[in-house]
Amino acid sequence: MNKRITIIAGLSMMLITSCTTSSNRTESISRRIESRDFPSVFQAWYPIDMPDYPLETNEQRIEAAAKHDLIFEEPLSQIGEGYDLVLGLVWDHKHHGLAGSFTTESLEQALANRREALEINPNMVFLFEIRWRDAPMSFLPEDSPWWLRDSSGTIVKGWLGGWEPFYKLNYDNPEFQDNVARQAKISIESGVYDGVMLDWSGHLEIIKKIRNAIGDSALIMVNIHDDIEDGRLYKDYINGSFMELNPSDSLSMPVEELVLFSREDANKRSWDKIREALVWFEDSLQKPTINCLEVWGNRDDLQRMRATTALGLTHSNGYVLYADPNPLKTPDHLHDWYPFWDVSLGKTLGDRVDKEDGSSWREFEGGTVVYNHYSNPTVTVTFNEERKRASDGSAGKEFTVASRDGDIFLK
Repeated sequence: MNKRITIIAGLSMMLITSCTTSSNRTESISRRIESRDFPSVFQAWYPIDMPDYPLETNEQRIEAAAKHDLIFEEPLSQIGEGYDLVLGLVWDHKHHGLAGSFTTESLEQALANRREALEINPNMVFLFEIRWRDAPMSFLPEDSPWWLRDSSGTIVKGWLGGWEPFYKLNYDNPEFQDNVARQAKISIESGVYDGVMLDWSGHLEIIKKIRNAIGDSALIMVNIHDDIEDGRLYKDYINGSFMELNPSDSLSMPVEELVLFSREDANKRSWDKIREALVWFEDSLQKPTINCLEVWGNRDDLQRMRATTALGLTHSNGYVLYADPNPLKTPDHLHDWYPFWDVSLGKTLGDRVDKEDGSSWREFEGGTVVYNHYSNPTVTVTFNEERKRASDGSAGKEFTVASRDGDIFLK
């Protein structure tokens, strides 16, 4: 074989290998997403925060994380907050924004952690947050052109809710956009993560470049809350929305509860809009779809937790989380694990049915989920055979479900 034929044959083999790997990745991700049972809960950076789930050892962290069907993490912020990662990839450069690979030790450990997590929960999906909007000062050298500066040359402050100030990145800079896409590709090629997550509503040009870099087989999720306008902008590129939301149940809340809510945000984030957006995202974003609905609230407000869970179950095939409000002085997204999430519903048996009384029902192999929307009156739920109510263990054929509530009725 002459040299030219050898080169062509080698390139062809590389292309075949690349296509095969991409195809296998797509099949694996789709299988895990489609094979999971419901309810399906996700972990947004930070873990279960309960004495029943200790996190001192690597094995304990993996076991707690494996209660969830999807997790995402990011080393700079989580380690800065004093929380260990579940998988644990760490960039190999003191300035994470300039890194070209991960440390050898963290890569070996992350691959082992992934295998162990999948042994516990074979349907887990793993995402890696790529920083694009802001970062701690250690992310880049101080004189980097990739910081966003004001007219006086001062680096612009970004998010101020973490353990130290974050500063804005120059996300309209094409070279910085290319760097974000480059790091997204590196994270996927590590074999540890199935996709990437972008916080702060995303950026169209960056999302396009990431999709081009990682191909169609890896996942992209963006924190676009319930903003359908962003969904329309990104729908050809992303697989899901991280719906981080804090809907107010009343604009005349007690003063002591206002710390958990912003009136401006409450006006924008309503149960009505959440429902509308969740349906739109499910119908419109790329497949496989991984919408993640998170509602904040008091951990003891079990009705709000049930409403969040039932809304997700009836109106999507996505993932849910009920977690602490961000304004609290603890790391965001810490949460309890509720027995309600341990119910075994199995797979879905069809789409939801919207009843004349305003409730929504959906059938699963193991029972029926009923969601009663905010402001809708209490509804009566009647079955032909005896059912067990998941929230309190009561049995019967007739039940009531209050406004802004939901429940699971097991066969």
